[in-house]
Amino acid sequence: MAFTSTETTDESELNTGWTGHWMNFDWVAEETATDTPETTQTTETTTAPYSDEAIADLLYMIEEEKLAGDVYEAFYKAYGLTIFDNIAQSEDSHFSALIQQAETLGIDTDQFVFEPAGTFVNEELQQLYDTLIATGNESVTAALEVGVAIEEKDIVDIAATIEDVAGTQLADVYQNLLDGSANHLEAFQDVLMA
Repeated sequence: MAFTSTETTDESELNTGWTGHWMNFDWVAEETATDTPETTQTTETTTAPYSDEAIADLLYMIEEEKLAGDVYEAFYKAYGLTIFDNIAQSEDSHFSALIQQAETLGIDTDQFVFEPAGTFVNEELQQLYDTLIATGNESVTAALEVGVAIEEKDIVDIAATIEDVAGTQLADVYQNLLDGSANHLEAFQDVLMA
């Protein structure tokens, strides 16, 4: 299986069954006005009652970030290219940021934190990891193309997720991840074109 470096990755090229997961999110803006003889104060409050589906999607996103980091660490060991080590460390920080968000919501994340590299609770992500590792082990070019495919998919998924949780702290975290993925994609593309 080979990946091509294109502007957008066609899901059929990946042939992995990796589908996007979207968050459903309900939020309400409440206005409170306090009238006193001297001042009028208006405060806007945003509440974020995450649905069960949104929580499940957050957990999926945590494992998705773990997958990227684990793939890049494996390729760094295989090829010794600094780009894989640098981006793996960045993916680890993405993973940690999402873990922190989950823990803030009172979600137990031990199942992810203590899972060995290359092992996933989600069967779909386990299959994807196995496929990407097999593809990237064919050559260093194939490994770099896997990096492109991972980052392109992350960009699509994260962008949709941000839209669904707009106005929340989680959206801010996702925006940071999106910016990071765009930088990673550019870095992989630059190395492939060099």
